[in-house]
Amino acid sequence: MLKPQSKHNGRKIEFIGDFTDDSIVIGNYGDVTLVAQGNFNLSGIIFCGRNTVALEIAGDGSMVFKGICKRLFIRRIEGNCLIDLSDLTTKSVWCESARGKSVINLGKTQTIELLSLDDDALVRYPGKPLLLNYSLRGNSKIENWKTAEQL
Repeated sequence: MLKPQSKHNGRKIEFIGDFTDDSIVIGNYGDVTLVAQGNFNLSGIIFCGRNTVALEIAGDGSMVFKGICKRLFIRRIEGNCLIDLSDLTTKSVWCESARGKSVINLGKTQTIELLSLDDDALVRYPGKPLLLNYSLRGNSKIENWKTAEQL
């Protein structure tokens, strides 16, 4: 079970300001935290089958990742951003805070341990993962959506 950690001892990748990068590669070399603040357009591949990927995002923009990771830990997402992880396979997802007009498209996962949404945040997920705990405030929503493979 994924547990929130106040101290993260892994690698930290930061994009602060205005960034466009479509060649991000996150490998299986330990836990990693990806921080994006400002205006961003980021995409790439994640291959962390044995590790945790944590996201801390604030600002406007989009982020698209595909691949695999053991655990996805969303510490904070706020602003007007689209996070497309529909091609990212995970064992478990933990979303501590999503707010603003954030849209998060999750990929295939076994367990969604926590979703804490506020304002107009939206989380979409495919299939039937085990949803353990969620909190909705404001106009936030959780939707189950079908991928092209399921049609």
